[in-house]
Amino acid sequence: MEISLKELVLIDGIKVLASFNATGMLTWNGEKSGGLLLQSDLLGIIKESWSIRLQVFQYKEGGCYRSAKRAIKNILISFDQQESVTQWYNAMRDFLDSSGRPKRLLVLINPFSGKGEAPKVYRRIVEPLFEAAGITVTLRETQFQRHAKDMAKTVDISHYDGIVCVSGDGVLVEVLNGLLERDDWEKAIQIPLGAIPAGSGNGVAKSLLTAAGEPCDVWNATFAIIRGQKQSLDVATVAQGQARFHSILLLCWGYIADVDIESEKFRWMGGFRFEFYSLLRIVWLRQYHGTIAYIPAPGYEETGSPYTGEFDSFSGETSSMLSDTERSWRTSGYSGPLGASLMKDWRVMSGEFILVLLQNIPWATEDFLAAPSAKFSDGYLDLVVLRNCPKWALLKLVLQMQKGTHIKSKYVQYLKVKAFRMTPGARTKGSVQGGYIDVDGEVIARGIGAEGDGSSDTMVYGPTIDISIQQGLATMFSP
Repeated sequence: MEISLKELVLIDGIKVLASFNATGMLTWNGEKSGGLLLQSDLLGIIKESWSIRLQVFQYKEGGCYRSAKRAIKNILISFDQQESVTQWYNAMRDFLDSSGRPKRLLVLINPFSGKGEAPKVYRRIVEPLFEAAGITVTLRETQFQRHAKDMAKTVDISHYDGIVCVSGDGVLVEVLNGLLERDDWEKAIQIPLGAIPAGSGNGVAKSLLTAAGEPCDVWNATFAIIRGQKQSLDVATVAQGQARFHSILLLCWGYIADVDIESEKFRWMGGFRFEFYSLLRIVWLRQYHGTIAYIPAPGYEETGSPYTGEFDSFSGETSSMLSDTERSWRTSGYSGPLGASLMKDWRVMSGEFILVLLQNIPWATEDFLAAPSAKFSDGYLDLVVLRNCPKWALLKLVLQMQKGTHIKSKYVQYLKVKAFRMTPGARTKGSVQGGYIDVDGEVIARGIGAEGDGSSDTMVYGPTIDISIQQGLATMFSP
């Protein structure tokens, strides 16, 4: 319905001519002039006897980008007639309701994320903003690893307009995997997911907010959810035989995986643990034997070497294992270019590797711009490969990773791929026979001698692991 209202009113006690239209634009002129776009600027709206109170959530004036924070500012619009109050309130309320803003949210908090401050972050910042926006919240705290996954598998999604994770990226990934393991996964995966950065990594929130030109903080992440705008997101499926894991962030093997997993013992440091352990791993640098293969995106066909043989010959898989992998994709509705007719499209790299990183979004953490060219829903994964590299050059690359300039190094190969296969091997030196396959911060496979007993790992280190991408499968709340 077309909206067009114009009336003499008082705004904060000053008489002005105010107007409101179908685009959600409120403007006023007179002794005081101004305006705001409801969808972008409004947090909440309160109807009073003779007035409407708008709770505006805008950046403070004069702040620079890095220090800018939003603050609530009340604008009081007073009318001469109560009928006008009702008419203007209903028009604004109808506009907000039709804009896709959520009314009911399931909020999952991980009390163990980062330094364990997620509950405080929620109570101090997130909860007041949701209350001001009139959102009804069902609150749950995770109690153990994969608890969020269990909840996502059983929750009645019809009761909610979205699921919000106040944590690092781990709980969000658990929710994604839980939704995709449901019998009604095709419907369940359509529910929007929200990421509020309260952990050590926060790569998803950082990627979404930075892409919109917003600083990565809890205020902006929460307001993005309140406004209800959405962004489709590719989902990668990592498979080995019948075992599967769904990813929205990254898969890594080698240096980054070693740092991510083994730095857990320094979790009390918060995000600084990554920088600290990165230096340790450069001093005692590891390399791994292995083979990777991939279908390159257009423009990257000349990378690697042509692959002409059968994958079974280098992977150690059995033909039945590969067949099971293909079948699991097809029967579940996922597409994966693993068919024999496409073997000619594959490229291969073999030998020693320092790092293999497969990235779905630009930022791996708030301080690591792993794949600056990554897109949210382009149907490709960004592949970063590091092989022969001196320690001094690796130290420089680690520093460059904060700005994403590491991809310009002569030691780094950076390309986009449609599908990926990896056969991880042992370390080139030492007694430990292998490292970690880390997907979205969780170890899905580890070699003999790596830290942890691996009893709960989803897959086995050694046999080939397949990765395919499903374009735009998930939906995220986004600025």
